[in-house]
Amino acid sequence: MKTHADISSEQVRAYLLDRANTYVEKTGRALSFISTAAVKDSKFLGKVANGENFTIATYQKVIDWLDEQESLSSENAA
Repeated sequence: MKTHADISSEQVRAYLLDRANTYVEKTGRALSFISTAAVKDSKFLGKVANGENFTIATYQKVIDWLDEQESLSSENAA
């Protein structure tokens, strides 16, 4: 029988904010910049940090945007 680890909503929230804050530290850009660029809502990550709910689709848009930025950064560094 195959089992899986349970992932809590707080772990998902923490991962999203960790990824976003890592980008902020590397680039000096604000969370509102990421929010606007990824989901066209400058307050999105602030709301996430304050405990507001979000959809998986919106979460994925932000993660995809961060992944794309990291990829572009890696390409430019090479």
